[in-house]
Amino acid sequence: MTPDPGNETVVHQVFWDLPFPAYRWQLIAHAAVYGADAVTMAKLHRLPMRRYADREDVATTIVATQNARPRPRRYRPMTIPMNVPHRSLIVSVVVD
Repeated sequence: MTPDPGNETVVHQVFWDLPFPAYRWQLIAHAAVYGADAVTMAKLHRLPMRRYADREDVATTIVATQNARPRPRRYRPMTIPMNVPHRSLIVSVVVD
């Protein structure tokens, strides 16, 4: 799968002075300082947490995450304990 030329252009514009290899958080922080638009920031937030070797690695991973199906969320049912021992709240009021 070849990277989208639009993604490569944006990646090269945003990360032209970032030293590689770089972690995901460094990519996000650098793009925020650069002033990247919301679409680019959303693409970067979807990247897996790992170290990226160069700009081409970032561009190919962006394409791979765009075409991947999102993982379903796993919801756990919330259990509310009903028979919890407790002490009553005692409030003392002093009236003069």
